Amino acid sequence: ILLDKSFIMSVYKVYVENSCIRFVPEGHAGDGEPSLAVAPGESVSMTKLLQKLQFTKKLTVISEKIESVFGEFRASMPLIEAGGGLVSDAGGRVLMIFRNGRWDLPKGKLEPGERIEECAVREVSEECALPLQELRRDDKIADTYHCYRIGDRWVLKRTSWYRMRYAGAVAPRPQTVEGITRAEWVAREQIPARLSGAYYTIRDVFREAGLSD
Repeated sequence: ILLDKSFIMSVYKVYVENSCIRFVPEGHAGDGEPSLAVAPGESVSMTKLLQKLQFTKKLTVISEKIESVFGEFRASMPLIEAGGGLVSDAGGRVLMIFRNGRWDLPKGKLEPGERIEECAVREVSEECALPLQELRRDDKIADTYHCYRIGDRWVLKRTSWYRMRYAGAVAPRPQTVEGITRAEWVAREQIPARLSGAYYTIRDVFREAGLSD
């Protein structure tokens, strides 16, 4: 889920493979957008959404009770929590990793008993071999959500993203056991090129952080 700050607080964005679903209150859907209106007391299932997504890559779910509709949708499948970071160095460069053929940001799943803020910093440290004590967490950027299959069931993954700063001298190194082949500091002017093939959630994090259009 990514909070869309151009609207009121009750707007959510969920990615399903290469498709995007927005959950918005009545009156906030764009003209001509493929949409699904949900009446008060009605729920929306993954099956119904997938039927709609056969014909479009973008779908807007509309309801006057959108918080309730989205809450029921979120509760309808297992939730996986993860944390990640958008890390800057003293020169303003951003830390990016290359995994599975795409430029990405370091992130990973929450461990039992761990706070999500701790998870985000730990995952950055582990995936890029940076000393944990040299990473400083700042404000939260956004939550992103996407759905994917594990076996024959759908799950919903929420990743909480935080700004971080790194002032250490250790150069990043990729955690190859996690499929990461590169971990690099990227200059601001190089970010658009790196994002051209990135996941939509990663593009949204950069956009929410004010680092891309």
